[in-house]
Amino acid sequence: MKIKTITLACIIPILYGCISEPENSNIPNSRVTFYIDTSISGVDNHLAEGLLGNTKIYTQTEPSKLSPNGSYGYSGVVVVRAYDNNLYAFDICCTYEVDKNIALEDDGFFLKCPKCGSVFEIGNGTGYANSGPAAQRLKKYYTTQNSSQKVRIYN
Repeated sequence: MKIKTITLACIIPILYGCISEPENSNIPNSRVTFYIDTSISGVDNHLAEGLLGNTKIYTQTEPSKLSPNGSYGYSGVVVVRAYDNNLYAFDICCTYEVDKNIALEDDGFFLKCPKCGSVFEIGNGTGYANSGPAAQRLKKYYTTQNSSQKVRIYN
C-alpha cells in the first residue's frame, strides 16, 4: 500500500507539470491569467469570431479591461484570431533576444523583433520563427472560451 501511495505522489506532480505549461520555452516562466470579452458588444470585439488576422497585445501597462489586475507573462501577451478562426496567445518576448524589455511588434499574422529582425508566424497558431536568427518558436499560452464569448488566457 505504501508503494502505491509513493508512486502516485511522484506521478501527480509530473502530470500537473505537463498541464501547467503548453510547451517548453527559453522564455522564463511568468504567470499569465486574464480574461477578454470577444462578444460583438464586448470590449475586445475586434477579436470576435470571423475577424481573422486581428490581434491585440496585453501588458501590465495596457491590461485587459476585464482583468486590470491580471498577469501578462514575461513581456506581455498577444492574442490573435488565426486562420482557423481560433484564438491563440503568445508571449511577446523574442526567443532569440530573451529580453523582457524588447517586445515583439504586431504585424498582422506575424510578430517582428525590433532588435534582431526575427519574424514569427502567429496567424496559424504556431508561433514558429519564419526568418531572422531566432530558431525557437514563441512561448504559447492556453485560451479557453465559455458560452458568453469570454475568453480566459492562462498558463
